[in-house]
Amino acid sequence: MKKQISLDIVNQLNKGEKEATNLMEFLAVDLTLLLANTIPEFNFPKLPKPLGITKKFKLVAISLHTQFGFKIFDTLSIHKSDSIRALACYILGEQKLSFPEKLNLIKPLADDPNSGVREWAWMVLRADFTQELTKSIKLLSRWTEESSDNIRRFASELSRPRGVWCSHIKELRKEPWLGLDIIEPLRSDKAKYVQLSVGNWLNDAGKDHPDWVKDLCRDWSNQSTTPYTEKICKRAMRNLV
Repeated sequence: MKKQISLDIVNQLNKGEKEATNLMEFLAVDLTLLLANTIPEFNFPKLPKPLGITKKFKLVAISLHTQFGFKIFDTLSIHKSDSIRALACYILGEQKLSFPEKLNLIKPLADDPNSGVREWAWMVLRADFTQELTKSIKLLSRWTEESSDNIRRFASELSRPRGVWCSHIKELRKEPWLGLDIIEPLRSDKAKYVQLSVGNWLNDAGKDHPDWVKDLCRDWSNQSTTPYTEKICKRAMRNLV
């Protein structure tokens, strides 16, 4: 039997008094009620139906920006509600700023305690990342040196050739080796969170270039005998063996 969310928790979510602890709670949030309770002066837009969750957040974020300007980003990005922090991600994504500027501003949200917010953080910068891919890869590769597992994982997840719930990066699908500056430093990362992402990155690449992934994993395994590299390669090769 499917577990139900208590009415008390739903009310707290819609009042912005707590953040979602799982996807079920996140999807239970009524964005109209949440914003009416937390930003009562906001004129909630009339949204088309049916509408997917990512498009809904994007359209609501655009309306928030139209009414309040980018200044509201600072307030939303530190709100107790993860749904509102997700809207902050989308507002930033809509700005006419350079990728380096956006990357700097998204960093606290990329390292957010809530895993859902961390997903929104990389998704909204996906298109910006591809604009000047070579420069973006060089810039993002510096994040692989960060002490935070979340930040290192962000670098891998943002640059995945295929990714989840997002458009593919055609350049990296065609030439995944262009992203080695990002994934190579993570080949023996001790964090499972990062290992899963790098393994998925290579699994993406393997759908278009299976031989390249096999060769790379063989080289990594020869050069790095840690159990972390083994786990990454096992995940990377899961559809190739």
